[in-house]
Amino acid sequence: MATLLSEKALGSIVKLKENGVAQEFYVAKHGYPTSGNGRTLLVRRYIYDTRQWHTSNVNAYASCALDSWFNNTYYNLLDADIKAQIAAVAIPYTPGNGNNSVTTLSRKVFALSVTELGRTASYANVEGSALPIASTLQIAYNSSGSAVVQWTRSPSTGGTNSAYCLGTGGGVGNGYCTDAYGARPAFTLPSSLSVSDDGSVTVNTAPVINYSGGSALGDKTEGFTLNYSVSDADGDAVTVTEKLDNVVQRTFAPALGETQQFQAVLPANFQTILNGDHTITIEATDGKAAAAPVNVTFSKAVHSASITLSTPLAADDMPTAIRLSITGDIPDDAVWTAEVCNNAYDASPTWENIKPAIQSGYNFVFSNKTKTAENWGVNFRIEVTRGPSNTGGYIYAIEGGFQ
Repeated sequence: MATLLSEKALGSIVKLKENGVAQEFYVAKHGYPTSGNGRTLLVRRYIYDTRQWHTSNVNAYASCALDSWFNNTYYNLLDADIKAQIAAVAIPYTPGNGNNSVTTLSRKVFALSVTELGRTASYANVEGSALPIASTLQIAYNSSGSAVVQWTRSPSTGGTNSAYCLGTGGGVGNGYCTDAYGARPAFTLPSSLSVSDDGSVTVNTAPVINYSGGSALGDKTEGFTLNYSVSDADGDAVTVTEKLDNVVQRTFAPALGETQQFQAVLPANFQTILNGDHTITIEATDGKAAAAPVNVTFSKAVHSASITLSTPLAADDMPTAIRLSITGDIPDDAVWTAEVCNNAYDASPTWENIKPAIQSGYNFVFSNKTKTAENWGVNFRIEVTRGPSNTGGYIYAIEGGFQ
């Protein structure tokens, strides 16, 4: 199961390909160089090789051979999709060659500073802060497992021809810029990238939920449609989860790009939702990364009800009387009506007021004696609306019989 790079523990190992061959990198810090920037610092586990800091023995990092090699030759060894994700970041650095102020330098690939490696030196400026795994990084190794001296990006402020390095025991020292020590590249990747079970970092574009409606729909008195679609730039299969008030209503795999409807609020389902405030949530994932969820609020405000039979009750002869009872809780100040008819199949049935009979528990005698349809039929319709107190109620059952 793939995990996000942001979820990898500091000090854990991930893999990237250099010239087609997988190499190991430490997860050194989430949020580099600034916290919350959504980028993760990776540092090569082993040095790549040994090389000069500067061919002219000048400790100016921005123009040194090491920096040029990192951002050209080495950078181009990485897979194209990974290169596209490496962004230039502002690293704290000392220009060197007599300029000993601390400023920032925009670089994609870089060496770590003395400070970032958790060390200090008399002529080394404070450049950044110690990395959480500094102690792990202080001793560098080559691919054979032998400890080697590694370069930092920190020039010595005590001169113009030397830069700092860490020795085979992890202690800080310096060397002439023309010396050849270990080159250990570091760079950042988006923390949202995926890491497979074998540690390989893969570039994956999270799916997108395409919704153009409002985020606050206000009062709703009847069912409605909420349309959206899902896209995925990589063409990956996507799983969508629809939630109402954080309760899963539906999980399915949609066809990418096709219009979907949030099911729980459609007219056929709306009656099962209670009055009050509600939140619709749509989530989508391709198994590697999740889309930004869509959250939409609405308030159900249904304060009336109308109940009738969709199909009248057939009668062999003219119905003459009927008795109905209502089981439920209708507030005293609710406004309600109850009507019945015995010619329900007519185009315009004759509706008669049965409310007093229901309240008294009596039989109701039909006044109507005519019909235009072929058959006699009985139906009722009951309508209830909340009163001034806005007190809710319910109807559980309507029972009765006719003769």
